[in-house]
Amino acid sequence: MSNRPRWSSRPTDTQSPDSTLGRRRVLSASAVAASLAIAGCLDDTAEDDNSGDDAEDSDDADADDSADDADPVQTDDPSDDPVALVTAYLEAASDGDVEALSEYSHSLNPLDPAAWEEDGWEFQGGDDAEDVDIADLEIDLRTDEASIEDVLDLEGAEFWFGDVDLEAELEGEELAIVEVVDATDDDTLTERGVWALATEDDDWRLLVMSEEREIPDDPEEVFEEELIDEDQDVVAEIDWEYDQDTGDGEFGDDLEWAQVEFTDEPGIEADAVRVESTIEGGESELYDPDGEPGGWSNSWVTISLHPEGDQVVVTAINDGEETVVHREHFEP
Repeated sequence: MSNRPRWSSRPTDTQSPDSTLGRRRVLSASAVAASLAIAGCLDDTAEDDNSGDDAEDSDDADADDSADDADPVQTDDPSDDPVALVTAYLEAASDGDVEALSEYSHSLNPLDPAAWEEDGWEFQGGDDAEDVDIADLEIDLRTDEASIEDVLDLEGAEFWFGDVDLEAELEGEELAIVEVVDATDDDTLTERGVWALATEDDDWRLLVMSEEREIPDDPEEVFEEELIDEDQDVVAEIDWEYDQDTGDGEFGDDLEWAQVEFTDEPGIEADAVRVESTIEGGESELYDPDGEPGGWSNSWVTISLHPEGDQVVVTAINDGEETVVHREHFEP
């Protein structure tokens, strides 16, 4: 999928004060992130690869099997069934229907786009949002007997709910976990959207969403040949020694970081630039809010890296056309 959403639910990657987020706040609902940025297909062994304690895995497997055996409820009201609710949410995201997205959001959902718009953000679904074919997405119920711990185990959940007592707020409510994968994508890196839902007034509502990635044993297996921007048309420098950890664990002590600095004088025309880390899945995109080419210049982004090795990819975007201008490997 091209043209990823311009704002990510990942709380880890940051941008310089001169970037888009500093000049004009732009929100892209993470529902669109899930529908547009999902890469890879569901590996049958994915859950086993992520397993921890054997006894806990057995219990989880039993719960998953129980959920899989139950057919989704056929109903015109998506609020009656977790899978139907997620499907309706994705359709609303594709249509850019902020009102519907808000209706399907739990009152505790930290990424309710309507609430963010009230706070001065702008909803943007990504250039390909209207082209998303829901039929190409595999939307499956993982379990409808989830726990608060299951919710907080999702990446980013502790960040979003750091000041919320979920145990108290959701006491007596049902919880479910639904996963979404793009069935048409055969990327080596397995990535799936994972959605946590909770009932509210007896209706299923989206609580939070995240992503899960299957990291290969040897990250270099998925690396592509390096492509260095030797003329510094876009990338001036990458600082591989950048340390973003504040010492309080806010950004995670188990990650490495790089700071990508952009040139002062772009050598190519580009409306926007996007920086991604292939293995860790970090992503930031910069562009000029007025559409001026090169508005991203003289700025920087920090990107999270997988500590066992990663690949930083910088893409220039001009009139919707994407060109990889820099690809460099991080070897710890």
